[in-house]
Amino acid sequence: MQYCILASGSKGNSIFVESYYGRVLIDVGLTARQIELRLQSRDVEPDSIDAVVLTHAHRDHVRGVGVFANRYKIPIYAHPDTLDSITPLLKRNQVVHPWQGPFEIVGLRFTPFRLPHDCDPTVGYLIEENGRVLGLCTDLGVVTEEVRRHVRQAQALILESNHDSHLLMTGPYPWHLKERIAGRGGHLSNDEAGELLREILHPGIRQVVLGHLSDENNTPELALTTALRYVGQAGEALIEVIEQRTVSRMFSL
Repeated sequence: MQYCILASGSKGNSIFVESYYGRVLIDVGLTARQIELRLQSRDVEPDSIDAVVLTHAHRDHVRGVGVFANRYKIPIYAHPDTLDSITPLLKRNQVVHPWQGPFEIVGLRFTPFRLPHDCDPTVGYLIEENGRVLGLCTDLGVVTEEVRRHVRQAQALILESNHDSHLLMTGPYPWHLKERIAGRGGHLSNDEAGELLREILHPGIRQVVLGHLSDENNTPELALTTALRYVGQAGEALIEVIEQRTVSRMFSL
C-alpha cells in the first residue's frame, strides 16, 4: 500500500491511497482542478482513480467531489446520510455506494469508525491490505474508546493535531468559534493528539503523520514538539507533519 496526503486542513482535505489493484481518493475537499494538479505532482493521472471514499459532508472534505467523480466516471462510497447531504453536489446519474459497515475496493478493506464531530456522521477509517493497516483519524473533538480501539490496530496513522490551545484561546477568533473548535464536536489539540499517541504507540507503528493543522492557531513546529513531548525519542523517527499548502511525499506501508 502507498499513500499520499494531497491536502489537509480547514481549506481542503484529500488523501490518495494505492493498492496492488487500484487507486482511491479519500475526500475531495479542493476543486477538481486543484486535485488534478496535486495528483500529477506525484505522477498520478487523475483518470487512474477508481473510487472516492468520503469521511463526512463538511465542505472542506467534499468541495470538488461532484465535479471530480463526474469528470472521471468514478463511484462514491460513503455513509448513507453523508450521501444524502451531498446530493446537491452530484450529477443525477452519479454512481454511489452507501455502506452499512466495512467494505472493500480494489483490494483495500475499509473499516469505518465513528468520530465525535459537529457533522453527523463523521468517520475515520482503518484501511487494510495484506495485513497492513493505515488509520485515518481527523476531524474529532475528543478521543473516545472507539477511537482508541481502532487506531491501536494501525501500523501507519494520519492523526489530527489541529491547534495549540494557548494560541486558540488568546487568538482573534470570536468566543463562540473558540468554543466550537475546542469542544466535543470540534478538533483535537496538539496535547490531545500527543496524549493519544502516548496511549497507543506500539512497536508495530511505522509512520505517524500529523495533519489538519490550523493556519491561525498552530505551526508545524508546535505540533511536532508537542507530540514528541508525550512520546519521547521513540517518536522522532516516526512522526511527520503535513501543512495545508503542501503535498506530502508518497509513503509506503
